[in-house]
Amino acid sequence: MRRFLNLSLLLLILTTTLAGKEDVVTRIPAVAGQFYPANKNELSKMIGEFLSKTKKQNLNGKIIGLISPHAGYVFSGQTAAWSYKQVEGEKFETVILIGSSHNYPVKGAAIWTGGNFSTPLGEIAIDEQLTKELLSSKIIQSNNNVHIPEHSLEVQLPFLQTVIKNFKIVAVLINDEQSYKDVAKIIARTIGASKKSILLVASTDMTHYPAKKDAEMVDKDILKTIEKFNPSELIRADEKWLSKGITELHCTLCGLPAVLTVMETSKILGADKSVIINYSNSAASSYGDANRVVGYGAAAFVKTGKRVEGRSEKVEEKEFSLKKESQKELLKIARQSIESYLTDGKIPKFTTTNSELLNDGAVFVTLEKNHYLRGCIGTTEARMPIYEAVTQLAIAAAVEDHRFPPVTKNELKDLKIEISVLSPLKKISAATEIIEGKHGVVVKKGARSGLFLPQVWEHPELSKKEAFLSELCRQKAGLEPDAWKKGNADLYTFTVFAFKEEEEK
Repeated sequence: MRRFLNLSLLLLILTTTLAGKEDVVTRIPAVAGQFYPANKNELSKMIGEFLSKTKKQNLNGKIIGLISPHAGYVFSGQTAAWSYKQVEGEKFETVILIGSSHNYPVKGAAIWTGGNFSTPLGEIAIDEQLTKELLSSKIIQSNNNVHIPEHSLEVQLPFLQTVIKNFKIVAVLINDEQSYKDVAKIIARTIGASKKSILLVASTDMTHYPAKKDAEMVDKDILKTIEKFNPSELIRADEKWLSKGITELHCTLCGLPAVLTVMETSKILGADKSVIINYSNSAASSYGDANRVVGYGAAAFVKTGKRVEGRSEKVEEKEFSLKKESQKELLKIARQSIESYLTDGKIPKFTTTNSELLNDGAVFVTLEKNHYLRGCIGTTEARMPIYEAVTQLAIAAAVEDHRFPPVTKNELKDLKIEISVLSPLKKISAATEIIEGKHGVVVKKGARSGLFLPQVWEHPELSKKEAFLSELCRQKAGLEPDAWKKGNADLYTFTVFAFKEEEEK
């Protein structure tokens, strides 16, 4: 049967490609009858039984994203049901499904641009508008062929069809964990601009294929790390366990890039809490083998509107951002400014009618060459309109960063420009108000001051608040490392809205 199925899929790929209709073909189920029942009534009954053994938890907020396993239902269906029970009866216009490609390599991210997805429970339309918007980025590309045999997203659909009924989907496959931040920024920006009610789902299983005792030890630690809601720490935990030489441990999360992407996107969209809902592994199934185990986890990323430390009920601050048109204009101004200055040594003059760019703003301009830093200059004070600040700081990043020789005109074509616009500084009364991974921080004492951008949290040695603030005081402000604790230094927080050329077509 499997051989016949593969032949059918191959014929479908060839037929739709030769006919030039790949963009409209319905995706037939690849694993119905294998991972889950192909009969509609049997499938509905099985999912109903799974859901009857679960209950909604009081998550005290809005679910932005979920983690759900993607093995055969006899192994992972009960844990998947725990995940989907949390959104039962909710209304979402679109579900963005993100998983790993098990059959083909994927560069960046691969999005399905074909027709409906079909399951034994019916067909689901894709959200063509969101799909088109996501394709405006170079890193997300249309690649229907990698989706046709893939099970990681397909097995989520019958659960979604059962618990939320009417919705469209966006189907994304990502294998490279190095791409997750860029993909997350694009997805978050697209969701924000759409104003739609959208659910994110990361499809992943956990450990493959150690003995039960080892699987449970690793899975428990990985789930604790997911609960900390820090993508960088999750990457480190994965690397830690894979370096220990545990027999037959092939991975900690087969969909790690998908989890990282949904976690990061959820954080950008305001989620401030990660909740572990359920855990199981294949040894619990009558079909399982305790000597060769796969783990399964269910989790939710939740926007509570509260401070992370739980000390305040205040609604979370509004995310600072710029419209897409403003981003394009600023990137154009930055490149033209550098090019003009390298040509004649003069700072060019620009004008704009864009009201967003006429506001005073604090800006950093970063230059990269072949993915390495080539210059970065910025200011924390909003002393001039954003478009003027970009002009001056782009040139400064090119020729005044003392860490690098000045950029030459021949290099310009190889540079990628990133612009980070800072939200207004907000003075805080205590370090407990700082959200790890989200806030940039400024420390001031007398004439001394220093700044760390939010990206600094990603450094392995600075991912914890105490280390972050101590190094900020020592390295950037020239203060005693514990100056932030003593109460005689002022702390300010800010967020950053960053965008770069390589995200533009």
